[in-house]
Amino acid sequence: MATGNLKKRSEMTLRQRRKNCPPLLRLFLLLLLILMVSVIFYYNLNFDNKKNELFGAATVTKDKKFHLDHRTASQSICPITSISALSPEKLQPTADDVRYMVTPPKGGKLHLVCCDTTKGQFNLLLHRNWAPRGVPHFLEMIEAEYFSTSRVPLFRCTDACQFGLAGDVNMTKRFNRRIPDDPPWLPLGPDHRENEKGVRRYPAGYFTHAGSGKDSRSNQFVITLKPNRFMGGGSPWEVPMGELIGDHSFATVERWYTGYGEKGPSQKLLHDEGVSKKVLTG
Repeated sequence: MATGNLKKRSEMTLRQRRKNCPPLLRLFLLLLLILMVSVIFYYNLNFDNKKNELFGAATVTKDKKFHLDHRTASQSICPITSISALSPEKLQPTADDVRYMVTPPKGGKLHLVCCDTTKGQFNLLLHRNWAPRGVPHFLEMIEAEYFSTSRVPLFRCTDACQFGLAGDVNMTKRFNRRIPDDPPWLPLGPDHRENEKGVRRYPAGYFTHAGSGKDSRSNQFVITLKPNRFMGGGSPWEVPMGELIGDHSFATVERWYTGYGEKGPSQKLLHDEGVSKKVLTG
């Protein structure tokens, strides 16, 4: 009986406390609870986006008939999340008086990629018909989380930036295999460096492999920061695979530091050590 009375008194005390709690205090406590739940949800949603420093979270966005990576479009950190948001001119560019010296190969499968860097995000639009061997190779690296599980430094930047050697040396070794060249589609030779309209052969924002000879492409890539007269003129590895899309993408690459030029970390050092203390402090 004593225990029963104690329970009754406890229940009455709790009801009295609730009754005596001012309405404004109740509202404040409710809003505080909602805020705490929202913060926890936001943190869990964005955790993956913050775990890398350099070229973290390179992902392919979701579209009905295009490639799907492990992260969906709704989780993309880039402004452009769907190929359907792009105009026909962006999807299939043609020769003009400003950017394109020639009309790139038309048709084929397209892939929209979102990349995160320490200077911001950028989108790449990859065209399989531009580089039918190079594009699948790059997508394979994304699917293997090559760029999402390790830091990938820009180690050579002038009027173009080269990258690809991973912070994790095991990742670098895994994809350090050569693939055959793709057929060239830009006009070759010194006579086509720049046309009569002033359009250079390689526009700013083109994305391609780096290489050193025939069939030498592997896990290194280049993005042009400025229009280039010399690239694509005969080097078999410089067949464009795609290009930057969106003003935010060009704004990001403009923030990349180019002051070290050709004197960044050596390829051998990055290949042997990845992003080691020596690389970061040297």
